[in-house]
Amino acid sequence: MEEELMNGKSKIRTQKSLNEFEIELQPSEVKKGLFSKEVVDSEDKQEKLNSLSILTISEVAAKLKLVNNATAKRWLERKGVLIHKFSKQNIVYEIEVICEIDKPFVKSLKLKYPSKWKKIYRNLVKDENAYDLMVLQLDGEFDFKPTTKVKRNVEDEKLYNDLMR
Repeated sequence: MEEELMNGKSKIRTQKSLNEFEIELQPSEVKKGLFSKEVVDSEDKQEKLNSLSILTISEVAAKLKLVNNATAKRWLERKGVLIHKFSKQNIVYEIEVICEIDKPFVKSLKLKYPSKWKKIYRNLVKDENAYDLMVLQLDGEFDFKPTTKVKRNVEDEKLYNDLMR
């Protein structure tokens, strides 16, 4: 009984705080603790770990669905992925492995859609860093997104129109 009363109060408090941000959640979502401190902290840690995460050769073999670690090592060497020796273990950077796995697909996109392959791959790939590395490897140039938007006032419009005449 007390637990139900306590859960009701916490639901009301959570809903009031979410209303400040105009977010509505179902009672089941509030119960799950989607906004708990532990969940937010673990997501932040996961993002930091994903920046340059490493894989062992056995993890690469599992990712490639290979049974033998030696086969995975030969695949890495054939693809030109540098294997680093670290504390009795051979490791590689995950982003390089992801790019090598995705490369045949991206090359086929580039053949099918020569002008739109970057946009298509950008929409499909989860990691922006993997996208950037793949574009550098295959094309050698970036498609930069504008970071600022400039608004023109009346004087700027007049000047522009005068220059265009």
